[in-house]
This record gives sequence, structure tokens and C-alpha cells, in this order.
Amino acid sequence: MKLTTILFLILALGAGSMLYGQAAPTPTASPTPTAGSEIIQTTLTTKTTRVPGITDQVQKQLEAAAQLMQDGKHEESVAAHTTFIKAHPNIMVAYNNRGYSYMQLGKLEAAIVDFNTALKLSPMSMTYSNRGMAFLQKGDFKNAFADLTKAIELNPQDSLAYNNRSIVQTQTGNLEAALADSTKALSITPRNAMYLSNRCYTYSKMGQFEKAIKDCTDSIAIDPKHPTPYGTRGAVYYQIASYESALADYDMAVKLHDSFAEYHLSRAVILAHFGRTEEAVESFSKSIALKPFAVAYLHRAAAYAKLKKPDLELADYNKAIEMEPANSVFYNNRGIYYLTHNKTEAALADFNKAIELNPKFALGYRNRAYLYKLTGETEKAKADEKTAGTIESSPPN
Repeated sequence: MKLTTILFLILALGAGSMLYGQAAPTPTASPTPTAGSEIIQTTLTTKTTRVPGITDQVQKQLEAAAQLMQDGKHEESVAAHTTFIKAHPNIMVAYNNRGYSYMQLGKLEAAIVDFNTALKLSPMSMTYSNRGMAFLQKGDFKNAFADLTKAIELNPQDSLAYNNRSIVQTQTGNLEAALADSTKALSITPRNAMYLSNRCYTYSKMGQFEKAIKDCTDSIAIDPKHPTPYGTRGAVYYQIASYESALADYDMAVKLHDSFAEYHLSRAVILAHFGRTEEAVESFSKSIALKPFAVAYLHRAAAYAKLKKPDLELADYNKAIEMEPANSVFYNNRGIYYLTHNKTEAALADFNKAIELNPKFALGYRNRAYLYKLTGETEKAKADEKTAGTIESSPPN
């Protein structure tokens, strides 16, 4: 189960005493409803117990297919379960388990079809829970919540269903309900590393950082080889300005899961904070190679500016804008680049675009006012400064 967007890391990227740069939120520890992420952890339920009314030979065929699934050989699992289902079309477990493999392969519609069939054959808590997670991965929060609630009704001691429903609640912003569900899961299955890690994430979203750190630390004590609680705890440490601890956690997270782009990106932001710019560029580049976030290009551009590599800096600003052409921050920061390289017309065009995209972007007005001062357009500068001041003094929406 994936996730995305929790921390908002605002960096000052100013190039001159009157210029103001801003970096957009960095996608660090945060949830997105897709399979395979290392932020919020979940799992599905499968079954390989004895099926009444079938021969030993048929039972062995079912168990062999299930073993492929449990070994992570999901293409082979789908093939084996498909062969089995053709010969034995009325065995619920085969559909449930093939649905599980389909989910691991990202084939959500096929998974839901199999879970539907399994539920028609036998409406079990296990399959409602699994179908709920398939709906969650599709972003269908309503059906995900309904299925997980049904799973709990059928089996009130299903701790996994509570854990998974807490993820849905977190995704939809119902943090108190999410906390209640994750706490219930832990009351049924105490000291479960996954449940603790997920509750850590919920606490972090609620701003209860002490409790978040405790849960992630407890999760790590139980399962020190899983990267998720390190990544989430690192995000919390960053929020409370404990940067050394944050970096240590992200170092461990990337060591355990080197192919997760968000960890490299967050680690790079912290390295840049410490002035370790060369290392930051390396980490930004690793993140981009794995998953090219526009904001990663923006941050790397700022790092290239510090390293005095203007061509690379501009290339990254251009790439960020290409990926997110409606982002006012990106135009603002490229405008700063142009202005510091004496390209006044290009800078003005970018500041104008930033303001057009976001008429309440105070930094855009501040920077354009600075440009107008440089070009001797005093009245325009005063007007922009006045607008920026009005925006900054207005209460947030």
C-alpha cells in the first residue's frame, strides 16, 4: 500500500537581499492509495487451509498455487490459480488468492472481479477486507470504507481490517477515527510493528509528535529491518527541527529500501540544509532517477545554484516547469535565476506568469517589485509592494 504528501519543507532559495524563493512541499512520508509503497503498511489476507469436500490431490494443487502466491511469484500464481479455477470453479479460496496476486501485479479491476466471485461463493471477512484495499488503491474511499466496515462486522476481532480501515480514514482526513481504528487494531494484536508504524503516521498527521516518535521507535524495536517507521520518524524529526536525527533515520531508510524515491528526496533536502550540497545533488539525482518529482528538480536547481552550475540549474527549472506548468512557485524561482543572470525580460515574464497563476502569491509581487526598482519603474514597484503587504496581512482562507 502506497502513500504520498505529508511534510511541507519550505526552503529559502533567495538570490539577493530582496529576492524570495520558495520550494513547494516535498513528498516525504505520506500516504497514497496505491500498492507497493513503504509509507503506510498494510497486507492482504490469504487462506490455504483444508477445503472440505475435495480430494487430497486437489487440495495439493490448491496449496501449490497458494505457495507461489506466498513466495511472491504472482504471475505464476495467477496462471496456477487460473488452471485450478477452470477445473474447480466453485472454490472461494482460489478466487481470493488469485485476487491477491492480481493486486500485487497492479491489476486492480481483475482483483476486484475475483473478490466479487469469492464473496458470492462465501461472504467472508477476509475477502471483504481484501476488496476494500483494492478499492482504496483505486482511490474509491467510499467502497473501501464500506468493505472494511463489513469485514469488521463479520469478524470484530479482525485486527488487520481495523488497521486497513484506519488507512482509509487517514486518506480522507478523519484522523480521530483513524487513530481509534489503529488503536483498536493494537488492542487486538499488541506490539504489531506494522500497526505501530501506521499509528505513528496518524499521530504525525495530527501533530502529536511525541506519540508519533514513540510508536515508530517501538515499531523499529520489533522489526528493525523495515524502512517504513524510519521514514515516518525521519519526517517527524524534520518537523520538530531535529535535523541530525531526521538524517540518521533517512540514512537507514534508504539503506533498507534504496529504490524508494521519496526517501532519497527527503534525505537530499536535509543534506542541503546542512550545506552538504554535493551529497544533496547526488541524492536528488537518485530520487529523480527512481521517480521524477517536479519538486526534486526544483530543489536540485537550488543546489546547482550553490555549486555555481548555472546551465544545470536552468535545465532543472525548465524541467520542473515542463512537468508542472501551472505551478507559480516554479516560475517565481526561475524568474530569480533569470534576474540574477541579468535577463530582465525573461525574469519579468516569469514573475508575471507566477502572479497570473496565483494572484495571491505575495513572493511573486515582492520579486517583481524588486525587478521594477532595478529598471527604474518606481510606481509599479510601490504598487506591487502594497499588494504583497495586503496579501501578507490578510488572514489565511
